[in-house]
Amino acid sequence: MQPPAVTSEYLRDWCKHTHGSPLYAHLVEVVAEDPDLLRVINRIGNRPPPNLLFAAVQYLLMDGADSDLARHYPSLVEDPLGPEGAGPVFREFVLAHEEEIVHLGNTRYTQTNESRRCVALLPLVMMAPFDRLHLVDIGTSAGLNLALDRYRYRFDDLEWGPESPLVLIAESRGADPRLHPIEVLSRTGLDLNPLDPGDEEARRWLDALIWPEHEERRARLRLALGIISEIPIEMVPGDALATLPRVLDSLPGDEPAVVMNSFSFAQFSPEGRQEVEAIAARARERRPVFRVTMELFDASDDWARMVTDDGTGGRVVGQAHPHGEWIELS
Repeated sequence: MQPPAVTSEYLRDWCKHTHGSPLYAHLVEVVAEDPDLLRVINRIGNRPPPNLLFAAVQYLLMDGADSDLARHYPSLVEDPLGPEGAGPVFREFVLAHEEEIVHLGNTRYTQTNESRRCVALLPLVMMAPFDRLHLVDIGTSAGLNLALDRYRYRFDDLEWGPESPLVLIAESRGADPRLHPIEVLSRTGLDLNPLDPGDEEARRWLDALIWPEHEERRARLRLALGIISEIPIEMVPGDALATLPRVLDSLPGDEPAVVMNSFSFAQFSPEGRQEVEAIAARARERRPVFRVTMELFDASDDWARMVTDDGTGGRVVGQAHPHGEWIELS
């Protein structure tokens, strides 16, 4: 099925996701008004195309592509130029590197690079009715979420977790999260293109997916990659609808599992999302399976919904900032 065309209206609606990036907010309008750039972005088949276009451009610049465009990127130079004036040189760069950009956009994915989403995932996992669990992550990327018990957390005055070089800080706007010890028996990541956290090219792609101005997120990414590089994680490539049943069937005995996803359902059709829940339901015939979800379920959503399901039906238990700046539990 051919994805819908990327129109000027689509881009201007997507622009709400550029919060914290004046450069991308400016460049979205540049693309929206330029027929040639619209043609290029519509050659990108993976979703969502704007993320992949901007990531591909930043990736090529990080890889050493020579262009004055780099002077507008805070991620690349110490004293960057402002967004104004970036449009013409951005257009020139995209058209000059069109084939490379389209190739990256059609072979790479918008993969998880924000460990601070664990400020929402950890309280959800701890709502499971068991403390010892196998952890399975759908759309795992390099496995950042699978190390959620290895980070230190600070929710206002509430702290939890081991001593860690990475401290995840979030505002708690609702009920305090109920935090307690858990034992993760195994960690399994499912992804169409799982990334090796020790691979330099994979690290650069995750870095390129971060908005140019978000240096704090870059620092968190580097720390998280260092942590997960030392943790045993089984990476399973392929379509999760095919791999998830096998993974759940292979777990020992009747030991419980938590299956989680965050910002990966954009890659699934509505039928595919329903099949994930059906797979979990079938697996419950053998073992307890607790589902944890942090997603934008609708294009109009500004905040991620936090959902759990113990087999009795999905329950919205809160909402969260997409990058984990705050959570609000019911």
